[in-house]
Amino acid sequence: MFYCTSCKRVVKNGGVCEFCSNSQLKELKLDTPVNVVGTKLKGRVLKISDDRVRLLIKDDANNKFIKEYSYKELKKIL
Repeated sequence: MFYCTSCKRVVKNGGVCEFCSNSQLKELKLDTPVNVVGTKLKGRVLKISDDRVRLLIKDDANNKFIKEYSYKELKKIL
């Protein structure tokens, strides 16, 4: 998995961003902070599989959850 350096969206394979057509991509590593697009959820990458990314999410009460999302729903946090 990679993320675009201009729009910060997560893409599956290297080459060109499927959201903004930028060719500058960087590898998405484990323990990278990401945001779930359309929600206020933020988490860290635990595991990367084919099309899914497993995140460790902390809520306001410091409870920890593990949830799985599609790579299209994620955006890299600065």
